[in-house]
Amino acid sequence: MKAGLNEFLDSYSELCPDFTKMIEGIITTLKERKSDKRFKGMWGESYESEIEEVNDYFSHRNVFVYGTLMEGESNHRFLENSTCLGKATVEGYDMYDVGWYPAIVPGDSLIVGELYSVPLEDIASIDMLEGEGSLYAKRCETVTMFDGSKSIASVYVYLGDVSGLERILAWGEEFLWYVSYGSNMLYERFMCYIKGGSYHGSRYHPPCEDTTSPVAVKAVDLPYSMYFGNFSGSWHGSGVSFLDVSGPGKALGVAYLITKKQFEHVCRRENDGREPELGYGWYEDIIDLGEMDGFKVKTITNRQLRDYNEPSPDYLETLVDGIRQNWPEMSEDEIRDYLESCIR
Repeated sequence: MKAGLNEFLDSYSELCPDFTKMIEGIITTLKERKSDKRFKGMWGESYESEIEEVNDYFSHRNVFVYGTLMEGESNHRFLENSTCLGKATVEGYDMYDVGWYPAIVPGDSLIVGELYSVPLEDIASIDMLEGEGSLYAKRCETVTMFDGSKSIASVYVYLGDVSGLERILAWGEEFLWYVSYGSNMLYERFMCYIKGGSYHGSRYHPPCEDTTSPVAVKAVDLPYSMYFGNFSGSWHGSGVSFLDVSGPGKALGVAYLITKKQFEHVCRRENDGREPELGYGWYEDIIDLGEMDGFKVKTITNRQLRDYNEPSPDYLETLVDGIRQNWPEMSEDEIRDYLESCIR
């Protein structure tokens, strides 16, 4: 099941007829056992949960959608009997705007969409909607959820010519990578900005209008040095992280793939609820870091070097936790050496 047995049999049922027949026999047997409520083994042990799980698996298909089948879009009604498993991504494709619907073809970008568990009896109508076999081809792909877990799912790939079509990054919401290099490297701390709340008694943050979790999270290197500056009331008057963008360097960062509106909300929260404004806020400068997986990469700091101030032990420990969470290959000594290098 974890290896995508459903999708394998759907795609290659004739590859080994004996194998296919064997699995179909197992499916039939387990359906009968569920119907007859025969859940016990030969020693009286119960396999009810396992039989229920396997029957549920074979009666559904995982489908990754990225266009008009997504929530709020025109064809979402085709998924009214389905269960949304969450936002997800699939690698190795580029997206184009065909008109009133998008198309993906093999490429080098990350496609953002939603993963659904679809009842088997609804698959035929979705295939017909997508023009499977003529307009789109259904392929098996590895889909990644925001927490890093992976699933096998069917993805509809465009068969037409995309020459002359506009390449787009996503259908509907606009996404970008926001890179944190300070306390927001720790996922629980960052989510206080999105879902609202206070991290370990620090300043309360109101929730974003869109409280959806990031679609993806990646550990990245920043081409600038990190240092500690200003006097933060949230951290006992100590210094907090800034980037020195006056020259090259290296800092650890964590990139969150979020919507543009969520990024704007984070920028406001980093400036006490105000829009980043030159000469006014702490983090008044948005720094463009190029592209990653087809999406723009941005962070925020202040181009003007802030007055240096030592970080508090609590703040440093939050950074340590964030690095541990996202850079598991680093030893404790390496983490401490990195943070000490940021202290002047």
